[in-house]
Amino acid sequence: MEDTSLVGGHADWMSLLPEELLDVPLWNLAIPGSHDSMAFCLDISSPIVRSEPFLLRLVDRLFPCWTRPCIYRWSATQQSILRDQCDLGIRFLDLRIAKKPAGSSKLFFAHGIYTLMTVKEALGELDTWLDAHPKEVVILSCSHFQSLTDEDHRHLVEFMISLFGRKLLSPQDVSTLHSCWSKGQQVIVAYDNQQVVQQHPELWSGIPYWYADSPDPKTVIDYLDAKIHQGRPELEDDDDEGAFATAQMDRRAATWT
Repeated sequence: MEDTSLVGGHADWMSLLPEELLDVPLWNLAIPGSHDSMAFCLDISSPIVRSEPFLLRLVDRLFPCWTRPCIYRWSATQQSILRDQCDLGIRFLDLRIAKKPAGSSKLFFAHGIYTLMTVKEALGELDTWLDAHPKEVVILSCSHFQSLTDEDHRHLVEFMISLFGRKLLSPQDVSTLHSCWSKGQQVIVAYDNQQVVQQHPELWSGIPYWYADSPDPKTVIDYLDAKIHQGRPELEDDDDEGAFATAQMDRRAATWT
């Protein structure tokens, strides 16, 4: 059972930062995040996503009673709903978006299998949380986009722009907490599809990240230390002096400074 004793303890930590950090660009702050943020509501009866190995999908067709519990345990990286993650202090959300092969126009999230909650439901819940915490800023890292068509991308971006409205912080805006607070900006949408980003000035380019791919703490620390000494990952736009990068560990992620 999930331990909820700490939920709410860091719901407004950005508003409590010392004055000297309020005019620092957000990409120079260490921002805690969650890995596969929506993998708390996986649908064990849903199809396996198409990007998984063919052999796994074949075995799943033959022996689902054996494969599904294993896939579910491997894929479930979170226990808390988005609202509780934000209450715990999470401000970087790793959103891996996909469309089920059944033909529905609804978009879901996926990690091995698909989620029960749709993209619209999850983002609507997040928008409600932001209304209650007007000085908190979240980064939505949207990626993967499995089976999405150009039309799906268009509808998704239009939905986010309509939902968040003036809360959106664009790459052209001053990206400090003081500036965000003065304009009511609370949401950064990083979209890992450069063609779509070029069509919508509200979107940030996809955020590069470092992933040690190991559950061993020492291996992860050594890997990240080596990466830090190398400097920030290369960005798609070399002229962009300010951009985000993510250092990702097993089951957790944090924005790199």
